[in-house]
Amino acid sequence: MNIQEADALALVVDERVMQLPEGLDPARLFGVRKRGDKVILVPFWSGVARELPRGLTPPDDCCAIALETGGWAAPMDDTAVRASQHPARRRMHQTCVVYDDGIDVSVLRYGDEPPQVLRGGVGVVLELMLAIWARRRVVSA
Repeated sequence: MNIQEADALALVVDERVMQLPEGLDPARLFGVRKRGDKVILVPFWSGVARELPRGLTPPDDCCAIALETGGWAAPMDDTAVRASQHPARRRMHQTCVVYDDGIDVSVLRYGDEPPQVLRGGVGVVLELMLAIWARRRVVSA
């Protein structure tokens, strides 16, 4: 999958996630299946993103996994204030997709602004997603 295809997949997955009713937990993990031109999301975990169980295994026949999260974002400045209490805070929504050999693409949304596509994430949540993706069953045709 080239960069344009990966970005397109992440945007399609994000659009599909945005159509779902809001979850009860702050994060939801989905297996991503492609059926022709359609993307099917298979929910297989929900909770707090940084508490993703490393031992999860994605559902069979998935081409990717996707984590949906939301929260507060704020400028990184010299104030020692949490993002949720920062005067310049705003709500954000993120869908992170991991596919292939552990490649990640995220779609970040702030309010009504156009979505931003980001690659090459870092951090504990991405490390947990990569560990989960590495546990997938690879079924040979």
